[in-house]
Amino acid sequence: MKTRYLPLSLLLTALLHPIGVSSLSASTRYEGEQEGERRWTTNFSLQTDWHLSETKQGSASPLSGITYLDGVLRSKLFEVGLRLEEKRHPLPGREEEKGWGLPYFYLRGRYAGVDLTLGDIYEQFGSGLLFRSYEDRFLGLDNAVRGARINYTYGELLRLKSLVGQQRHFFDRGTRLFARDRGYLAGGDLELSLEQFVPSLTSVGGSLQLGAGYLYKHEAEDALTLQRAGGLYDLRQPVGTSAWSARGGLSLPTFSLQLEYAHKDYDPNRTNGFIFRPGSAAMLTASYLWGRSSLFVGARRSENFDFRSDRLAEGNALRLNFLQPFTKQQTYTLAALYPYASQANGEWTFQGSLDTSIADPSVGRKVKRTNIKLYGSLAMGLRRSWLLPEGATDPLAPQLMGSDGYTTDFFGMKDLLFREVGIEVSRRVSSSYSFVASYINQAYNQRLIEGHATRGDIIHSHIFIYDGRHRLSRRVTLRTELQYLQTRQAEGDWLYGGVECSILPHFILSASDLWNVGTLRTHYYMLAASGSWTRHSVRLSYGRTRAGINCSGGICRFMPETHGLYLSYQFAL
Repeated sequence: MKTRYLPLSLLLTALLHPIGVSSLSASTRYEGEQEGERRWTTNFSLQTDWHLSETKQGSASPLSGITYLDGVLRSKLFEVGLRLEEKRHPLPGREEEKGWGLPYFYLRGRYAGVDLTLGDIYEQFGSGLLFRSYEDRFLGLDNAVRGARINYTYGELLRLKSLVGQQRHFFDRGTRLFARDRGYLAGGDLELSLEQFVPSLTSVGGSLQLGAGYLYKHEAEDALTLQRAGGLYDLRQPVGTSAWSARGGLSLPTFSLQLEYAHKDYDPNRTNGFIFRPGSAAMLTASYLWGRSSLFVGARRSENFDFRSDRLAEGNALRLNFLQPFTKQQTYTLAALYPYASQANGEWTFQGSLDTSIADPSVGRKVKRTNIKLYGSLAMGLRRSWLLPEGATDPLAPQLMGSDGYTTDFFGMKDLLFREVGIEVSRRVSSSYSFVASYINQAYNQRLIEGHATRGDIIHSHIFIYDGRHRLSRRVTLRTELQYLQTRQAEGDWLYGGVECSILPHFILSASDLWNVGTLRTHYYMLAASGSWTRHSVRLSYGRTRAGINCSGGICRFMPETHGLYLSYQFAL
């Protein structure tokens, strides 16, 4: 097995470039067709990531990796696509993805406003509050729907979407088109653009949208039992669950307002303890622009809205909808050390940010400005009145199974989940030097979010960040990064330092160290070199990564500690 594993993925890398040179860049024309309809274009891409571990873990191979090979053939009217995935020895923390094959393929046709797709589909209704199927390779997520989709567009007035099919769950289908032991989903979405009926709105470049969506999932009953009064009883489960949403949006040159509400019928599942209570989610966002400043505010409430196509699924598997994050998506290492994941089963979240630019008082030809960003977010749990006392200490207690679970009022809040307040200052001091400086105050309820805690349930941290860019020459730029996180909880204080040298047009060299100066006294260092040439991009690194939670767009997963060599290669044609 080991002797056959490495050559297969390396063979894909070796073969792709010759294929691209000989045939993929060619276009095919057919006599009698219009110019825009007779040209075929082809796109291929390869992404492969490898890890050679220095630490042996049982019988597992020290070499692990994942490879994606995508191909698309398209014209004006037709499109064919497929993806080959090789994950027989997946990267650490992604063991459930193990397998290989062609899990994604489709045939698509477009004509006169009608868009028909057969195969695997990525789609979204509105903001995704009701339904979203998408791929996130960083987290290993892919919930594409295999089936059929018909979209219809009527000018600028109407957009209609409809689909039916079955979600992907890693490689559980094997060589079959569908998994026999899982159900299916069907739904539709309608969006109207009504600004053309309001002349005063179109005259200022505004827009007005109304939309509504519906989603239905069907799955067979599972063998679930509950204990009552000393006896065992079968739990009757709904084989079908419906959900719907309504939304509206108003946009002006300086102001926008978006609101959306979604509701689903009772849906007993593993994540809510198999209770029979409807779920809902409501979201409101607004933004305002004036001069060189902008203001954004938003709020969302979700209750029992973990919506999946399989009632026994957990983690990030088989999600039907997406709750967009209402916290700043941090990119700096220590600011993202304790990230917040959206709590679909119960939260009130609030977010606000103010961006402004202040000019220097000095008068000159080139006005220098300092950019300032103030932001904050707050997430609170819902105040619940449990129908059985067990829920107060364990929401998934077996005694709650089959009941309505709890009652709550719309504005009731209890228990801090996450709080963040920050300021970010950036300035270009000269043509060769600019910087970003930040301070962040965070409170992270580790007990409620992760289910465990060290030295206190809530981690209170102060985070200081400096990011400087020095242009040494026309081709060479040096970036330095210093970060410090102070806390008395969890593992204590952290330091981070990094340096990155960019050499145009091809190379980037970097070195970094994440150092716990609290209870662990551990270094997590990383040395890396990367380069890009035409359609090729490669990155080679060596070091150690910390075990922790990685997030992307409010969706998170735990990743184990790793130590060794890392190789990433990408090719696009």
